[in-house]
Amino acid sequence: MAPETLPQNIHLLRIPSYAPELNPCEQIWQYIKQRYKNQRFESMEDLKKWLHGTVNKMSAETIKSITANHHYIDAFIATS
Repeated sequence: MAPETLPQNIHLLRIPSYAPELNPCEQIWQYIKQRYKNQRFESMEDLKKWLHGTVNKMSAETIKSITANHHYIDAFIATS
């Protein structure tokens, strides 16, 4: 969504180009990578199935605990 089309109550913050601690998606990927580092897949389809199953098994509490780095985000917002 282009910044000019955002609702007035939403403010975009540009994060540094490499700041995984500020990006919850990066934290989720780290969690997933830890689980597949010793896996072997015969095909891309097997990898996709495994990945889909792994993501679907993640509970809301797991996701919340992985992405609970809000203190980094709060500090970033305070200095922006």
